[in-house]
Amino acid sequence: MTDEELDLMLSETGRLLRGVKPVEGEEYSLEDILAEYGQGGAEPAPEPKPAPKPEPKPAAKSAPPDKEPAPSVDTVDLRHTVAQTMEKMMHGVAVKAPEKKRAEPAPKPEPKPAAKSAVKAAPARSIFPAEPEGKRTVPLEKVMSQTVESVLDEDDAILEPPIPLDQKLRDVLENALARFRAARRRRQEREDTESLWEKPERAEPEEEPEPDLDDAVRDVKRRCAALRSYTLWTAVFALLLLVLTATDAAGWTAGLWSGLPAVQALVYGLFLLLTALSAVPLWQELSRQVRRRRPGCEAAAAVSVLVSVSECIRCAISGAAVPLMAASPAVFLFLCMEGTLLESERRRETFRLAQLGGVPPFGVSVTAAGSCKRRGTLKGLYRLSMRPDPARRWQRILAPLYVAVTAVLAGVVSFSRGEGEQILRVWSLLLAVAIPFSLPLTGALPLRYLTRRLAKSGCAVAGYAGARMASRSRRVVVCDNDLFPPGTVGLNGLKVFGEEIGKVVSYAASVTSQAHSQLTPLFEELLTAEGGCIVPVHDMQFYEEGGVGGTIRGESVMMGSAYFMRKHHVTLPQELKLKTGVFLAVDGALIAIFAIKYQPSRNVEWALRALRRNRIEPVMATRSCNVTPPLLRRKFNLDAKPIYPNVSTRLALSEQCDETAQIAPAIIYREGLMPLTEVVVGGRRMTRSVTVATVLAYLGGLCGLLLAYYLTSVGAWEQLEPLRVLGYQALWLLPTWLLSSLVKHY
Repeated sequence: MTDEELDLMLSETGRLLRGVKPVEGEEYSLEDILAEYGQGGAEPAPEPKPAPKPEPKPAAKSAPPDKEPAPSVDTVDLRHTVAQTMEKMMHGVAVKAPEKKRAEPAPKPEPKPAAKSAVKAAPARSIFPAEPEGKRTVPLEKVMSQTVESVLDEDDAILEPPIPLDQKLRDVLENALARFRAARRRRQEREDTESLWEKPERAEPEEEPEPDLDDAVRDVKRRCAALRSYTLWTAVFALLLLVLTATDAAGWTAGLWSGLPAVQALVYGLFLLLTALSAVPLWQELSRQVRRRRPGCEAAAAVSVLVSVSECIRCAISGAAVPLMAASPAVFLFLCMEGTLLESERRRETFRLAQLGGVPPFGVSVTAAGSCKRRGTLKGLYRLSMRPDPARRWQRILAPLYVAVTAVLAGVVSFSRGEGEQILRVWSLLLAVAIPFSLPLTGALPLRYLTRRLAKSGCAVAGYAGARMASRSRRVVVCDNDLFPPGTVGLNGLKVFGEEIGKVVSYAASVTSQAHSQLTPLFEELLTAEGGCIVPVHDMQFYEEGGVGGTIRGESVMMGSAYFMRKHHVTLPQELKLKTGVFLAVDGALIAIFAIKYQPSRNVEWALRALRRNRIEPVMATRSCNVTPPLLRRKFNLDAKPIYPNVSTRLALSEQCDETAQIAPAIIYREGLMPLTEVVVGGRRMTRSVTVATVLAYLGGLCGLLLAYYLTSVGAWEQLEPLRVLGYQALWLLPTWLLSSLVKHY
């Protein structure tokens, strides 16, 4: 405590005690002190402005060893501070003492050394008369000492500055994040820790092993034959219903039905029942869907048939002659059978192609750089082929929803018009318009067209899932053999400078073999003809300029393009016009020139143009020093705008293409870029066609539902004749057919 602070404290104490006459023999009681200072004797001083907390200053003189050094005191109103402290003491300290014991007088404090400017204080004496024996008396010096110490010990004496609003918001957000992290950590610990009372986690069902392709081909062939016969009978009965409906609408059979509405209703119902009975595979599929709780378009067909047959029975009983909607459910049943047949034929074509020669030579995989062609495998082909397409998955939700909406609207129309007996008629009409004919074909028809197109090129995809997996990237990784398949690259001649031809061929074959170049077969044939041998190459390096280098028998060997040789200061012959040559140098001296001829392929040219039209970028993963974007531009007369990465990336991508595919979304049996392009481009067009056709089908059903609801609510039954309903559904079937036909044209 400094001298100035001590002077200030003593001056405040003297000012407080000014005018008080001390009386000997008397002491202050606690009640009198509280009555004087703790019950509003002094008004509280105004709150000071917020100020930063002052740093404690080092004390000028050390305090006595038996007492702690007093902290610094701010300039506040001591009277207000004493009143606050007295109130706290009144709530926290017991005033009454035991009756049989008297309070002992407080010990006198040891005198402190006064500063030079300090005011001498009078000794503490009792100035009030003695209190009764039951009360506790406290000397004034002790009260003042406790008051000052409590004020100095409290943090409330110094007001902190108010917290800004943005700081409060940050604190709230930090607290919320801390609580979230703590809850997540506790949940993670609870999941990681095994408890005796927790239920054991259910193990995920293991995937069933894929059947042998021979068995799969036999099963799918047998299923296709059965479906074809059932579809034929369904088509016959549906066609009879169509003819009957058309002749009835034209008035050609008016003489047969005149006065016999019950017979007419029974005939319509009979033909519809025969159509439904001929679709046995459809009801088998419906039973499997019901067991799995995943109904589709088969459930909508079943409801439509039941409602229409019930309406025919009602008309036969009541004798009402009304247009019957029996032809629409019959046509929808036929289209459902046709979609099932197309799906089975697609699987048969895929399995038959996979069964041809054991493991296929190539398969399509997707990497971070894009789709590429790898070594083939049959793993996952059957499982991916059996997965449903998005159109089938959407049917599980939207088809039951449309059926439920038609039931509600039929009830609203019938009971609002007071014609409850017409509910079956209204419901059958709404179902005939709301359930689109293209619903069972939006997924099966595009995929069937794609499978038929790919089978001609010697490749196949594993259903919609395989096509989506193989074509989800907008890039295609192409290697040397993709751009120039075997048979399109040949040796057009060579020239040796000052070395034996055996040594030259041995060095060239060794370097190309170590580099896994596309030219390895050419130099191996030349090596066999010249009687050389392969020698080991050490310290093999690939250069960005288009060449490789290494050490053979202590000699530095470099092999690459003319540009690579000039960059490494190798002297080349003047008037050299060979653009696709390969040069070989030993210790910085040119020893051989090999003339390589690249013959462009029409299939590769078509593939590059197809990639360009569909905005798919080819990524070149070539190892040959001559296969560059300028070479493609010269040979194919096309700027394919390929991506030509650096040499390390090209080598990494080339090594990935040499690996075996982990799963088989697509299989390829032919060399070149064309089969890979057909898989990628065809898969993209097919997936887009399925999505657009499905959306248009449900949109057409919704528009027809709203239109039919309006016409039935106003009683315009003549606008909803069976032929008009069939024509409306046929128009919405046209976009699906057109979109599916575009899949095979690219």
